[in-house]
Amino acid sequence: MQVAAVIEALKKRLQQKPISCEKVLPTAAVRRGGAALRAPWPAPAALVWALAIGVFVVGAGVMLTPHERAVYWLRDLKVYSTAVSTFAAGADPYRSALARHAGGLFFTGPPFVWWLYKRVAESPLRPLVRHGLIAAGLISSAVLPLMQSRLLLGDRPERLALGAAVFFAAFSGAGFIAALAMNNGTVLYALIVAALFPAIARDRWIFFHAAVALATAFKPFYAAFWLVPLLADGISARHLAGCLAGAAAAASAYLVPALAAPALFAEWLHALYKQTLIDGLLGTNVFAAVFQWSIAPGRGLAPYEAQLALSGVLLLASLTLAHTDRPRRTAGLMLTAVFLNPRLMPYDICIAAIPLLACVAGAESALRQGIWAFLLVAGTIGPWAAEAAGFLFPCLAVLALLVAIGYPRPSAAA
Repeated sequence: MQVAAVIEALKKRLQQKPISCEKVLPTAAVRRGGAALRAPWPAPAALVWALAIGVFVVGAGVMLTPHERAVYWLRDLKVYSTAVSTFAAGADPYRSALARHAGGLFFTGPPFVWWLYKRVAESPLRPLVRHGLIAAGLISSAVLPLMQSRLLLGDRPERLALGAAVFFAAFSGAGFIAALAMNNGTVLYALIVAALFPAIARDRWIFFHAAVALATAFKPFYAAFWLVPLLADGISARHLAGCLAGAAAAASAYLVPALAAPALFAEWLHALYKQTLIDGLLGTNVFAAVFQWSIAPGRGLAPYEAQLALSGVLLLASLTLAHTDRPRRTAGLMLTAVFLNPRLMPYDICIAAIPLLACVAGAESALRQGIWAFLLVAGTIGPWAAEAAGFLFPCLAVLALLVAIGYPRPSAAA
């Protein structure tokens, strides 16, 4: 009888006044007993803002000199404009490589991209190509670091600002160079990162597969980004099928021209070979560093084997990352995908800046992120860093992955 009376009393009490969940489970804003906590101390956020502004200003001061602006301003855009003009004149931009158009650079897009530019050059859209590419490049350069920061560092304004500063300033100011050069790679990276949001938030990967397939049709090394769905949550049949379908679609952009137009395919390979191995535009990865080192007499170093060894280490680290926290796992896989590309150009390597920071600093402390951002930029922006970039930057990537493997932390971005 006493038990029944107690139960009846509790029912009446619940009907009169609901129990506050704040008294049962105190949140970060409520003390035990219901007393409100003070507002978070604003000093860390202000310090992160100061670090973000400082990193950006220092990077801009080092990289945006009159000489650098003159060298990189619309450098890659000239290649696309020249290709469209060449098509409009009835010539072939692959064969025009010997004329050294666009300041020594020339069109090296695969036959699928060659066909795309040819169709545009023959269409009424030709006068709009230059303006459209500039608009797409500017929007991508502005939005891409914000999306990466939101995905990997957190959504507070100071974290977004910090990520943007690192994106532009790290790796010898690669983000600034990419924004000045207007390469279509920045647009393709922006599509890939944008497609990660529905993939991670709602497990809808179809847009990601489509974005990576489109990018891979432009350059084969974008296919490395399929590591993200393959290893983010462990290999599953659904993710494997999606990656294989996307890879098959991208491969058709190379196989069809190789079979249907073998002469055109051979011209592309010749133009690519000339621009890279003959002219020495190999980027800043270990392949380029060892290639340049092995030119001297008596040095038998092999750039292909060096890049293969680095790729093996990166892939092994990626497999290990499958057991750590998800933000760092995603950052580590993106970092791996970038450095698997043996020909890293500024518009490629700037995409690795925010994942590098996320691997080292995690996502639980904005102040920690700010301090590491300053250290990483300071170590990758000086003239000495640019000279040793081919060895330094891959080593930083491997070290960041080791940190992410050895010190996993649950994300609690605040």
